[in-house]
Amino acid sequence: MTSLALRQALTFADRGWPVLPCQPGQKTPATRHGVRDATTDPGQITAWFGRHPDWNLALATGAPGPDVLDVDQHGEAGNGYAAFRQLRTAGLLAGASAYVRTPSGGLHAYFTGTGQRNGHLPAHHLDFRSRGGYVLTPPSQVDGKPYELVRTLHGRGALDWDAVTRHLQPSASPRPGTLGPAART
Repeated sequence: MTSLALRQALTFADRGWPVLPCQPGQKTPATRHGVRDATTDPGQITAWFGRHPDWNLALATGAPGPDVLDVDQHGEAGNGYAAFRQLRTAGLLAGASAYVRTPSGGLHAYFTGTGQRNGHLPAHHLDFRSRGGYVLTPPSQVDGKPYELVRTLHGRGALDWDAVTRHLQPSASPRPGTLGPAART
């Protein structure tokens, strides 16, 4: 009998999206080199999830895999849903292809993968995973709570993280011809 994680991993690999295993119930990679071990090789994927059907499944983000906007839910500390609504109203999320609910009540919005850098807007409770990142995906669980596919959409566009940052933090965005704070370090 084939595990659900193995079937899903092979489906992602068939789409050209590299996958990797994570420890059961955790976000920690189960391989020596973490996301650098992500693969689309059916033999390797079958070996991983055939021997360890309880491992969580992660997708390597950034092309050829998807980019993912992570809307965090931090309980009383806040959540990213207000920022998410602002982005949706501004038309910046029109290219989303799927929404996945995270175990904490947050949301992952999937987009066409790019080579952008990962990003973090802590004041807005948003993270962006692209080149060199990874996210857990269904049927993974953390603390006994699952990642769940909420909706599949017809979008096939990319998310422009710089546009997201400019929209949510216009005063923090560098003006043309100047160095932003990150460029000075």
